[in-house]
Amino acid sequence: MRIIQTFTVPMSLCFLEGQARFWQENGHELHILTAAGDELVSFGHRYRVSIQAISFRRSSISYWQDLKSLYQLVCYFRKYRPDIVHGNTPKAALLTMIAARLTSVPTRIYEIHGLPLETASFWGKIMWQPIEKISCSLATRVIAVSSSLRQSVIKHRLVAPTKIVVIHHGSCNGIDSSHIFSQKNIDFTTIEFIRRELGLIEENPTVGFVGRLCLAKGIQELYKAWQIVKAHVPDAKLILIGEEDTRKRPSKKLLNAMDKDPTILRIGQRHNIATYYTLMDFLVLPSYREGLGNVVLEAAAMGKPAIVSDVTGLQDAVVADETGIFCQPRSIQDLVEKILFYLQNPAIRHIHGIKAQKRVQTYFQPQAIWQAKKALYTDLAEATNSVPLQYVSPILQTTH
Repeated sequence: MRIIQTFTVPMSLCFLEGQARFWQENGHELHILTAAGDELVSFGHRYRVSIQAISFRRSSISYWQDLKSLYQLVCYFRKYRPDIVHGNTPKAALLTMIAARLTSVPTRIYEIHGLPLETASFWGKIMWQPIEKISCSLATRVIAVSSSLRQSVIKHRLVAPTKIVVIHHGSCNGIDSSHIFSQKNIDFTTIEFIRRELGLIEENPTVGFVGRLCLAKGIQELYKAWQIVKAHVPDAKLILIGEEDTRKRPSKKLLNAMDKDPTILRIGQRHNIATYYTLMDFLVLPSYREGLGNVVLEAAAMGKPAIVSDVTGLQDAVVADETGIFCQPRSIQDLVEKILFYLQNPAIRHIHGIKAQKRVQTYFQPQAIWQAKKALYTDLAEATNSVPLQYVSPILQTTH
């Protein structure tokens, strides 16, 4: 079976780490198409898969550039005649579904990793609604990476309930809690080196944030909440890991204020992220929306609970008062209360961390998700109309 996966930008190839080798081992020919970038070349060499740079742009509609990308996709699909095309991320998925339909690709999958129109402005909704609807209508099957995301897609009337599924218990690729995100594989010499580098002492209560620095991740509310938190717990530290989002970056005033605050450590992007989870007592992600919240599951695999907004995606990443705590979206005061609760109750925090780790190890193993996705591919390739129930989230089985 020849499979083509597309992503708008190569940084999203993290969604295929490990999975690429799985498809090869199961006799499938995998092709990866994204915008040009070192990550794409590196991915191709690492997994020995076919790659192709497409002139995707992550920004909103750009007619000339998008027509050029569409032409490149049509040419590629005509040349290689895939059995399945699998579009990821909104811009790449839209153009992929159109090109696949034009070239009569029999199986077209659109995997939704998040729904931008949930938090878009009025004009943003005017743009995103038809884009998502076209992608869903041209796809022969739509995958949502979490149950709450599926419900949101249906609520926005983008797709019929019978056409959209959640694979296994959710997630596009699972969490490797046996190797990458395993406490057993952490080098504690490295931990101590990083701790000294950041100026931390073991007694410092440490709160972590991992993600793009943008308003939609709740970074502004987190900063304001932290100003109140540190007044109650002066020795606490907040570590911010992630790059500024070039599309919706926070104001320079906010970034400067963070950099001047000695209790906030803004350290940019880090590749050995599992090591940094070890430094944290818990994670905070006050996002306005997510597809699932992979960083929450990564932290959980490392035994760290999380405080998250009660929003799409994150509702599936945490079990309330068992593996973490929900806070009200965009509420500074509620976020303060929840952070202080965890800081002042280390025993509860520890219990939540243990339960969070066990949940990830039980429900989000990569191999289980890959096998379920393989079953979906096989099912669709055989031109059946539904996914075998054993591979569908129990939540969804009642909807068919």
